Amino acid sequence: ENNVQNDLSVEQLKFLNEDTFFGNEKTPLSYVMGVMNMILHKIEAPNISKANTLTKDIRGLEEKDRFDYIIANPPFGGKEKSQIQQNFPIKSNATELLFLQHMMSSLKLNGKCGLVVPEGVLFQSNNAFQSVKKDLLERFNVHTILSLPSGMFLPYSGVKTNVLFFDRSGSTSDIYFYEVNPPYKLTKNKPILFEHFKEFLECWGKRKLTENSWVVNVSDVKDYDISAKNPNKIETIEHKSPIELVENIKGNNNEINGLMDEIETVLIGKDIDE
Repeated sequence: ENNVQNDLSVEQLKFLNEDTFFGNEKTPLSYVMGVMNMILHKIEAPNISKANTLTKDIRGLEEKDRFDYIIANPPFGGKEKSQIQQNFPIKSNATELLFLQHMMSSLKLNGKCGLVVPEGVLFQSNNAFQSVKKDLLERFNVHTILSLPSGMFLPYSGVKTNVLFFDRSGSTSDIYFYEVNPPYKLTKNKPILFEHFKEFLECWGKRKLTENSWVVNVSDVKDYDISAKNPNKIETIEHKSPIELVENIKGNNNEINGLMDEIETVLIGKDIDE
């Protein structure tokens, strides 16, 4: 990136340094690491604040306060008090739902967002979750959902997560799903690798269908459940006829009777020996 910066004009460098990257971090150590990382990448005056993002009242945001691109892996599984919840149109104590609302409100017209969320956000159907997802699908274009395997964030969390990609460019018509399937179970010592995303990166732009990808029309979404259910991997259920079921039961009973006879023989022999 240093070579790229060397080719920029003074105006472009000023824009890169002062008006391009913005962020908040609540934890002191992470905040210091983030600032140092920016400085090491030659952003000498980083727009990173040590703050809890959720203390901002999103209902008062104007277009000038919003951003063109938002990339985030916000905290999830936490609980926020009612004082924080007052900053959001849809009240919830779940941090992941509050952060999702924050990102939605912070996106400029035609802006783009990539956001890591836990699986629960996609399938949970209580009032708050349904209301936020209804708003998301109706006011934003959720064009892609990347389903990640469990263990992505070990050792910190084993929760299954997804990446939501949405634009502020109209409502959602259909969603391209892609399920990342590493050839092994992820552990602390066997993490996800970049190569596991190779097919996704090749396919998502053209919405190419593979064994790991499929498209869902928004009209087919029930109860705002947008969790990944790969139709290519649904196991067929073998339906047996009533006669076959009766024969199976008789066979099982015969096997049980045989085993009981053996146990009885062993017990009788033991009594004779004693």
